[in-house]
Amino acid sequence: MKRLLGLLIRVHRYTGVLFCLVFLAWFASGLVMVFHRMPEYGAAERLARLAPLEAERVGLTAADAVARAGLDGLPQRMFLLTLGTRPVYRLLGRQGWVSVFADDGRVLEPLDAQAALGVARHAFPEHAATAAVADLVTEPDQWTIGHPFALSGPLHRIRLGDAGGTELYVETATGDIALKTTRASRLWGYAGPVLHWFYFRPLRVQGPIWYDLIVYGSLAGLVVCLLGLVIGVWRVSLRRRHAGGTSFSPYAGWMRWHHYAGLVFGVATCTFLLSGMLSMVPWEWSPGNGPEPAQVLAIRGARVDPARFGLSPADAVREFAAEFAPKAVEFRTFLGRPFYIAYAPVPVAALGTAVAAAAPRHLLVRADGIDRQVGELFSPEELLEAAQAVMPDAAPVDATWLTAFDAYYYGRGAERRLPVLRVRFDDADGTWLYLDAHDGNLVQREVQRTRVERWVYHGLHSLDVPWLY
Repeated sequence: MKRLLGLLIRVHRYTGVLFCLVFLAWFASGLVMVFHRMPEYGAAERLARLAPLEAERVGLTAADAVARAGLDGLPQRMFLLTLGTRPVYRLLGRQGWVSVFADDGRVLEPLDAQAALGVARHAFPEHAATAAVADLVTEPDQWTIGHPFALSGPLHRIRLGDAGGTELYVETATGDIALKTTRASRLWGYAGPVLHWFYFRPLRVQGPIWYDLIVYGSLAGLVVCLLGLVIGVWRVSLRRRHAGGTSFSPYAGWMRWHHYAGLVFGVATCTFLLSGMLSMVPWEWSPGNGPEPAQVLAIRGARVDPARFGLSPADAVREFAAEFAPKAVEFRTFLGRPFYIAYAPVPVAALGTAVAAAAPRHLLVRADGIDRQVGELFSPEELLEAAQAVMPDAAPVDATWLTAFDAYYYGRGAERRLPVLRVRFDDADGTWLYLDAHDGNLVQREVQRTRVERWVYHGLHSLDVPWLY
């Protein structure tokens, strides 16, 4: 037994030297992530820096825009917004995004460097004099890992030349600013998410290798941690005291502190390692709480048909303009019924404040041309109808209108909106659906295994339990 104990101690000692450095990096970067995430060009800033839509300049109908876009069928999504000062339809087809100017019907050609520079100067006029083209990004760099290059085309990287070292990534296919980074956001990005997730570009672009490293590295660390706990418990003596009867540990000095601290923090480390590993959904143990594509399409449909929109986009802009200056309007359908949705932009000066962090005000305009109904929320009855369309073979057990977060639907700032309708069904998986009253979207789906994941992963890893979160 002593020989076995000695072997375990040596294995724990030498593997612990390696893994403790990894654990230190994970814990330190996790603390950074409480305050900083990856660089982004947030929705509030994206909307704030667009030019307002002018109804008088929208001369092309939505049907004509679809015809000129040359898509293989109807678009999957469709918007009316501005590029520079000009109104433009943006349509998503099977091959990617196509933009058609709403004033003259011209199809947008891929942007060259100077056109992308013009987009950046218009969005950030305060830096128009110093902005300059950096390069063309044709494959993922550190900050564009996961960007859909197949849909957006290459990205023009523009340096604004400001004191903050701001860089913009402009899509060649759409002229949209896909990402904004600053010197500070890049620094915190490295210190937080990149270090925590091992998101270093050369490794991360090798998807399967990166995935296996995280999963099996976490598993190996968990074994090392459990080994330390086994040794620590084994070496505790409750009946035979050491150091003159004052200690339960046979060790002295720093080793005694290591023994006691390891027993306490080793348990916490094990929970972080286990929950972090489970967040990668190894062996497909959980389906995830995102709705399935077919469920989303059961509500909003697979295609946008302009023929259903009796109210013209120009008239929709006028409806929104009675409340706020619209900058982007989306064509949407809800159970086959067409409507437009637009969000009120915040002033550029308010970016970075609590005003910009809050959920933006929005309006829904019914677009069938029969009744120009304007509102802000779908009713519980409409959302329940949508939930039943998603789950036609199951019966709802109850439907609850949530104006406060519950234990499974929650978030910070504007990342989760209220109210939502939660509908629970009597199917074998115990499905719960959460539908956003602002736009009718199915935003979350919970089944038995995802509710377990919520506590095993989020509860243990992020400590987001109701009495702390």
